[in-house]
Amino acid sequence: MKRVFVGMSGGVDSSAAAYLLLQSGYQVEGITFVAAFEEGTKKCCSLEEIEAAKRVCRFLGIAHHVVDLKDVFEVRVIRYFVEGYEKARVPNPCVMCNRFIKFGALVEEALSRGADMVATGHYARVLREGEDIGLYRGKDRAKDQAYFLAYVPREMFSYVIFPLGEKSKHEVREVVAKSGMPLSATKNESQDICFVPGDYREYLLSHGVCLQRGDFFYEGRVVGKHEGLALYSLGQRRGLGVSVGKRLYIREMDANTGNIFLGEMPKSRQVWLRDINSLVSSFEEGFYEIQLRYQSERIGGIVKWDGDRLFLSLEKPAEIVTPGQLGVLFRGERVIASGIIEKTILET
Repeated sequence: MKRVFVGMSGGVDSSAAAYLLLQSGYQVEGITFVAAFEEGTKKCCSLEEIEAAKRVCRFLGIAHHVVDLKDVFEVRVIRYFVEGYEKARVPNPCVMCNRFIKFGALVEEALSRGADMVATGHYARVLREGEDIGLYRGKDRAKDQAYFLAYVPREMFSYVIFPLGEKSKHEVREVVAKSGMPLSATKNESQDICFVPGDYREYLLSHGVCLQRGDFFYEGRVVGKHEGLALYSLGQRRGLGVSVGKRLYIREMDANTGNIFLGEMPKSRQVWLRDINSLVSSFEEGFYEIQLRYQSERIGGIVKWDGDRLFLSLEKPAEIVTPGQLGVLFRGERVIASGIIEKTILET
């Protein structure tokens, strides 16, 4: 009987994952990380959610472990988040949390405690065929989380089970409702950035973000001053405090000068990815479907190496391609590779 540690957040999905594995005959144990803080509600790291995970594990009759990872989370996720905005990027903390915390630390901790496998409540699939292990999209397209998992190192997936990969969210809520677990099947999910209690700008300011002030430019002339580069993002049109008689968007942000350039909606066909994470044994150049933001449209394009970066030439322009976000390459349902968006060339 395989011993499986399930990452337990106190929510519907991870609780259902543990229940389903137990019903399938696995030896199941729950593990919960304390990461950002221990206060507040509806946060995956709050005391309320940790207690919810404990209650579910008691009901299921399985062991529950709590591991303090606040220091690692501070370095790998929070500092990454703050420093990204200081560099005029829009970082994706969930991607780094999955890479270093939910899978990196989970796998390491579980194996050190004698586990054979780990599991989470993500809506994705790991398929195995001989020596080949691949990450695939979840069956529920509205909940599919393969994009967020695309930056997890390939070797981690040899230890991973996704019990919800073949299910819809509706089916998962039904599992919880019928199981008798001390958990509401209609419980809300935590917000996207779980460690930010309110507005992200206030959070950045409270964490000492460097405010590099500069000018707003439109058609080569200064049209105003902004409050700090880190408080704005590519594609933003609200809250600029600039009026020229037409709708303006942030098209470019210069981390060297602190200046922000306004104009039409930013669109790009040419994109570069850095720090590539390949999820196949041998990555090949060629045609891929490319996703440049969570739940954004996948666009076909040719992918080639450019030194140690990947150059993407898209079939049609993509809107608001933001440096710091994750670019993911698909072939059909399978995730092939991913990388951090480094730069784009804007359409005129």
